[in-house]
Amino acid sequence: MLFFKLGKPGVTKSVKQMVQVKRILDKCLRRYAAEDILCAFDIDLTLIQPENPALYVPNVKKYIDVYQDIKKQYPNLDTTLPLVFSLFEPQHLVDEAIYDILKQLHGVKTIAFTASPSGPYLQAPRVEIVRYESLKQFQISFEGQFQDEDFVLDECPSYRSSKPCFYKGVLCSNSEKGTTTKGTVLTAFLRKIGWTPKCVILVDDRAKNLSDVSISLKEDFPKTRFVGIEYLKAHDYCPQSISKEGFKLYWEKCFVDASKL
Repeated sequence: MLFFKLGKPGVTKSVKQMVQVKRILDKCLRRYAAEDILCAFDIDLTLIQPENPALYVPNVKKYIDVYQDIKKQYPNLDTTLPLVFSLFEPQHLVDEAIYDILKQLHGVKTIAFTASPSGPYLQAPRVEIVRYESLKQFQISFEGQFQDEDFVLDECPSYRSSKPCFYKGVLCSNSEKGTTTKGTVLTAFLRKIGWTPKCVILVDDRAKNLSDVSISLKEDFPKTRFVGIEYLKAHDYCPQSISKEGFKLYWEKCFVDASKL
């Protein structure tokens, strides 16, 4: 067998370093021709993450009760709205080894794949453009690999008047709290471009996303091999602590601002 399976559905391997991702990709490239592979990288907490201590995963876990208490005060609020503010925070690269990996993937169709909303949202005319630009500032771009680089996945249901879309190498599933999953959006994307890859690789920090993609591929593209890599480096990243009060103030402002939209 090429890989072993973990206990988590859809997860081929769980890693904390990009060098470990590179080794898995090496195995895939030895088994499949580059042109037969689709490789997708989640954006948040995989390629980049906000440079704000209120958004570091260990701090969020530490004060999760504070966050939940704030959320309870807004029972009718779409809880994706406060989270989307993080997309406009200053970002930093999770691991510079990604540059070597992208060179390694020469000839492989490679995309960014985010659960972010699509279309107009908050102050952005199109969130997918924001995501594209957030990667471009780190000299990461997946554009130029497909004939059509700006389209909507019409077969998917809409959420907040927008549908999942593809923009210059960035696939937005609009599924943070929508009516789709990353799995249903990825298979819709493959149908839209008319391609059945022999191997699909997804690097994502959420095991649920890997499971959703695994399930959808089995249903719609049963001959396609799926390799799900759970990448958890950012889950340990916490160079700066934050007080309970500071954490509370940040998220209270996000919820207040979101409630005014």
